[in-house]
Amino acid sequence: MYLESLSLKSFRNFASVSMTPSRTVNIISGANGSGKTSLIESIYCLGFGRSFRPGTFRQLIRNEDDHFVVFARLTEQNGAKHQVGYQRNHAGEVQLRIDQAKEKRFSALARMVPVQLMTPESIELILGGPKVRRQYIDWGVFHVEHSFYSDWVGFAKLLKQRNSLLKMKRFYEEHQYWDEQFARFGERIQAHRETYVEGFVPVLTKRLAEFLPNYKFEFQLRSGWEKGISLAEALEKHRDQDLRYGHSTVGPHKAELRILANGEDVKNLLSRGQLKLLVAALKLVQGEYLQQKTGVQCIYLVDDITAELDSVSQQKFCGALVASKSQVFVSAIDGSDVSALLKTEDTRMFHVEHGTVKEQ
Repeated sequence: MYLESLSLKSFRNFASVSMTPSRTVNIISGANGSGKTSLIESIYCLGFGRSFRPGTFRQLIRNEDDHFVVFARLTEQNGAKHQVGYQRNHAGEVQLRIDQAKEKRFSALARMVPVQLMTPESIELILGGPKVRRQYIDWGVFHVEHSFYSDWVGFAKLLKQRNSLLKMKRFYEEHQYWDEQFARFGERIQAHRETYVEGFVPVLTKRLAEFLPNYKFEFQLRSGWEKGISLAEALEKHRDQDLRYGHSTVGPHKAELRILANGEDVKNLLSRGQLKLLVAALKLVQGEYLQQKTGVQCIYLVDDITAELDSVSQQKFCGALVASKSQVFVSAIDGSDVSALLKTEDTRMFHVEHGTVKEQ
């Protein structure tokens, strides 16, 4: 999938702009604060329904206006064309449209616009807590296994209900039904994740042999409860603890992806530059695996690549991006710094300044 056109209205500092990107590489240049990151952010919003930057959704709306609109024309790998739109106002009300029809579920739009983002903060995928790595795995499972989403929504509701009951005195009277459902949905989520990781890791390992050849990587998916017992058994074992803390202490919401290099936690062994290259591989290969499994190409968004990687790592990452033949949007203060790294027959360069976007 790739964007044929992108239009923004009242988004950040853009009153109204449109661009026609290349289906391969697009370089967005401009001074700091010009809005080049906002362009990348708008595409991210189509794929996630929210920004990757700090703050509330209200900060996405231009000061003089009461709502923003992001509109795009898409083309799938099979040639099918679509129109998608996302609007949100100051009250938080959302309007979604796919091919001019109203859509209630953001998941439908997210599935149409799979995006992978790399920013200076992406290193938190390694340095941050287990939640960011669960989200990373779940993005891949969501796009590869369509039944995962309904299971995930069902489990989220059960988790909320069970946690609410744990705070009430009548938990012992009602827990049996909720624990049975919790265990059933939780086991299904873990099965989805295990299947995904089993297929994904060999592809990732092959890429890491190119990016970081001096290390042997290992990926361990921990379920969120003790190994060798069922989730139902774990719930029973930890029931008193759950009551004491007032929330569910075991389950897929506690899962963790451990990443080891030469048998050690990567955080303790790799340099910061190597960790950044590892993150680049994780982002890149997840998109490659999506295409391998479904035929769908994701869009890669890279904000300030020169701040992310050293020159050698840039060459490895950019070479792999071009070779993927996916649509890529890269921001840089000076576009010439990265144009040689991302050279294709249809590379397009855009300059952002004072709320305008001009193709160079």
